[in-house]
Amino acid sequence: MDDAELKRRLWEGFASLQTLLGGSAKQGFVIERDGLMASVVPSTPDSPALNAAVALDPASALRYLDELEVLYGDAGVRRWAVWVDGSARAVTAELRQSGMAVASASPGMGAALADLKIDLTTADPRPNADLLVVGRVNDLAYGNVDSRLERTLSTLEEGTLRGYRADLNGAPAAVALALHHGQDCGISFVATVPKARRHGLATQVMRSALADAQRHHLTTITLQATELGERLYQQLGLKRLCPMELWERRR
Repeated sequence: MDDAELKRRLWEGFASLQTLLGGSAKQGFVIERDGLMASVVPSTPDSPALNAAVALDPASALRYLDELEVLYGDAGVRRWAVWVDGSARAVTAELRQSGMAVASASPGMGAALADLKIDLTTADPRPNADLLVVGRVNDLAYGNVDSRLERTLSTLEEGTLRGYRADLNGAPAAVALALHHGQDCGISFVATVPKARRHGLATQVMRSALADAQRHHLTTITLQATELGERLYQQLGLKRLCPMELWERRR
């Protein structure tokens, strides 16, 4: 499995997740263009996390930039953004010149499941967490007092994403979600509450997600890492594929 194919699966799965979350939100809808997918959520006009386009082809970020500005403006959205591969330097340079700025950047990672050097024979491959639990643990992990991630996931039907959890002292302490997309398992919403860190719980939920993907005959895993999670994913055998940058425009 070469890096180009892993990167393609990473971005396609990421775009599917973005439009799934945005399209299911209140008043949310999705647009598709050649090389680009975007979600528009007028009910959350200051959320670039939901009001975002994903450039499957980096050049599409420039090709549709003016159209996106009109589209989000007509919807009353004040803050919107575009996800783009940060290694496309010519594209990001033009985004900067257009007045957009990087709001966040993190590594996209991936691996062929067959290349991972971990034993999954003892991992529980069954999803065991509902979406609200995953959202709640994420909010606790990231200090969101407004329950924003629980509310975001509450708009989805159960089973749309596959959830995994590990408990500490009888309470959910670490979680992850998986989107099975083609032959890829796209991981997201990995989080551990602060008091439960360094107990190996994130590794436990990742092993469950990987075992489930293996059970469904998927061939790759991809994800967007956080600073805290990158070391864990490297230990599991994932490699960096590209920087994933969120370029934001504020009205």
